[in-house]
Amino acid sequence: MREYLKFSRHRIIHSIIAELFDLLDMIIVSMFCIVLLFTYVFHIATVNGSSMYPTMVTDDQLLVNNLAGQPQAGDILIINVKNANLLDAEGEVYTDEGLGKTIVKRVIAVENDVVDIDFETGVVIVNGEALEENYVNTPTTSPVSGGAFEYPITIPEGYVFVMGDNRDVSLDSRYRSVGLVHKSDISGKVVLRIYPWEDFGPLTVKE
Repeated sequence: MREYLKFSRHRIIHSIIAELFDLLDMIIVSMFCIVLLFTYVFHIATVNGSSMYPTMVTDDQLLVNNLAGQPQAGDILIINVKNANLLDAEGEVYTDEGLGKTIVKRVIAVENDVVDIDFETGVVIVNGEALEENYVNTPTTSPVSGGAFEYPITIPEGYVFVMGDNRDVSLDSRYRSVGLVHKSDISGKVVLRIYPWEDFGPLTVKE
């Protein structure tokens, strides 16, 4: 009987150890998958500044998809503005010195779209239709200095036109320091806000 109890105890210990190793194996695989995801597919970005108010504010943390594909109007992008892409008199793109930093902005128009801005009324017009921009904090204002373009303009292939939601303070495609954004300068598309916890979820205008 003692030998049987000993044998049973040994089997139980062996079973527990095996389960612990299985659990450890699952944890290691899960952590490896998470590391891969946040190396190649996603990254976290933190907002600094008020150029996207009221959609987001300083210290909001965003989950960004690095593999977002073709940008679409309305997408919110993380962009590296190392250079500014401007248009010469013939409508050809040339490169000038940019902000030299990473920004977050909303796509207003994509390649082959025609963008016009009525600065008197603050209305943005794309392909002849006025945009309904319920996300903006203020009407679209004219750059005080350093305006990038004379409107209307046609967006060249491979580029997008972006603006912040807080138009009075946002440095965006209206300005010579940003201009048009080449797709190669897009770091990713914002998927959702992950912090603060009470605002977790898709990006909507904050009350």
